[in-house]
Amino acid sequence: MAYRLFTQKQQAVNVYISNYSIQLLELKTVEPLVVHRFFESYLPEGIIVDGRIKDPDKLSLILGQCIQDWGIKRKQVRFITPDAFVSVRKVKVPVDLKDDEIKGYLYLEIGHNIHLPFEEPVFDFVPLQETETDKEILLFAAPEATINEYTELLDDLKLDPSAADLSALSDYRFLFHQQHVSEKENTLLVDVKLDSINFSIFEQLKPIFTRHLQLEDMSKNWSYKLDPETQVYYQYEVKEKDVLLNHFRDTVKEIEKIINFYRFSLHQGDHQITQIILLGDNPYIDEFMNILQESVTSINITHPQTQVYTHKNIAVPNKFHTVLGLALKEV
Repeated sequence: MAYRLFTQKQQAVNVYISNYSIQLLELKTVEPLVVHRFFESYLPEGIIVDGRIKDPDKLSLILGQCIQDWGIKRKQVRFITPDAFVSVRKVKVPVDLKDDEIKGYLYLEIGHNIHLPFEEPVFDFVPLQETETDKEILLFAAPEATINEYTELLDDLKLDPSAADLSALSDYRFLFHQQHVSEKENTLLVDVKLDSINFSIFEQLKPIFTRHLQLEDMSKNWSYKLDPETQVYYQYEVKEKDVLLNHFRDTVKEIEKIINFYRFSLHQGDHQITQIILLGDNPYIDEFMNILQESVTSINITHPQTQVYTHKNIAVPNKFHTVLGLALKEV
């Protein structure tokens, strides 16, 4: 496998291609956290559907224009992998394996004793803990064919894809930098997007659970307009709010199931979620929070409003927090 999922080179720009937009962000400094610039370009419906590139020609045209407008030709690029295809799970490997031998072991075991929901994965791992009999690792995997769709697109447009990351890891990295999460918290992140919701549980700063929920027919239920003040990102307004609110109510039921799964299936009642953090680019996220707070009353629920600015003192919208976290990768 020529392309490794989580490696990184320095001096890269940070790009997030979702079902409905292309975001770019570059940092100026990390301490203090100051953004150099940020942009967003709208993607018409149907070009990318649930992470899969359905119209590569149109996507290439739009992204090519972005590259020209943003002046990033031939630059190294970090990008976010499509959430719908990511698998995160704990795996046990023989205790006598050295860390540099584990990847070779995983190559042999995946598809035989280690089963993933797709074939030919691209993967990486993080060591967790070791006992007398085995080592526990956290395995991150995504289908290589899907990742290659994006890397080949970037290559064709004279960009150099140097690193990929999960949106959940990028979100958590930003929250950790802003001191909204800590090692002592068992955190459920709920990333509320326009057409999907991502759930991830972090325990001792590491993700142990992820789930992607697509909201049916929501991609057709939004109107878009360029923000009149900044002219660099899009505003969204839902056409049928009742449909969205029904999705929110169904999502709350899923969150309650996830909370119980963590407490009783993963930890036999010994541990529980201690905080829920909402984030994402859905403009009705505060209404979702109100619905969630009515049902989940025993856990602290927050929607952090930490503000980050550019070097020209322009406020960076909260919707860029994922790509901000990507920019903080291994800095």
